[in-house]
Amino acid sequence: MASNQHLPVIRIQDICTPLKAEVFSIFRHEEQGRASLPQPHKHDFYMLLVVTAGSGTHTIDFSPYPVTPGSVYFLAPGQPHDWELHPETKGFQLMFGRDFLTGDTLQWPFFSFSANPHLLLEEAPFNAVVRELESILEEYALADYLTVRIITYRLLSLLTMLERRYDEAHPTTNQPPVQRLVKQFLAMLEKSYRENATVEHYAAQLHVTPQYLNIVCRKETGITAGNLIRRRLLLEARRLLSLTTQDVKEIAYELGFSDTSYFSRFFRRYTGQTPLEFRQQVQKVP
Repeated sequence: MASNQHLPVIRIQDICTPLKAEVFSIFRHEEQGRASLPQPHKHDFYMLLVVTAGSGTHTIDFSPYPVTPGSVYFLAPGQPHDWELHPETKGFQLMFGRDFLTGDTLQWPFFSFSANPHLLLEEAPFNAVVRELESILEEYALADYLTVRIITYRLLSLLTMLERRYDEAHPTTNQPPVQRLVKQFLAMLEKSYRENATVEHYAAQLHVTPQYLNIVCRKETGITAGNLIRRRLLLEARRLLSLTTQDVKEIAYELGFSDTSYFSRFFRRYTGQTPLEFRQQVQKVP
């Protein structure tokens, strides 16, 4: 576990030289790998890891995912991750900053905190993804005055291709307007869950009633808006308890709780453990 006060936050510049002044990079995994980054860590950028060969385990937000050829892994800013990969693992690492694409990046379903970050593709769609990555890599090497524009369009195309396959792997039955509403809610929640932890706040911002927001969230995700808010707070609490040395009072304050006792009761109610019990369990040396 990280011994510093906060989990290390890695920038693209810490890994490689990004495209000119833009926050974007792509390289073959086998040519650069992980370098000497702290384990575990989180990023301030979005990342795709696409595996063409190899094996191992990729742990994202406490959940281990198998590393197999044909896999795509999605990482959003702030998600802690670590991996143990076979030395012969090959593929691509693609990284881009929060503002590299116009619009809200959280429109992509795989970058939501509640999404499954692993997608396993069949041979034909995976080959199409690899061809797009090869084209982006070639353009990245040119680095002329049109490169940023071309890569932007190709990245949008790649993410849209992946969204189609992701939706096939994780189908929903809701109408598009309902999906957009839930995506808006999740995007707002990600930005302000520390300051605003009530369904009423988000419903007012979205111009719907709290009851309606709960209903559509349950249809789209399987749980209510209130439970999504609590899950987001609990996820961040687990991150801070397991991956930093902040004391419980500091964590409670960082998550918007003015009372440490209330935070401890909240955590225990939904996890069955006190914050200290959880920390002792996850940080226990085998």
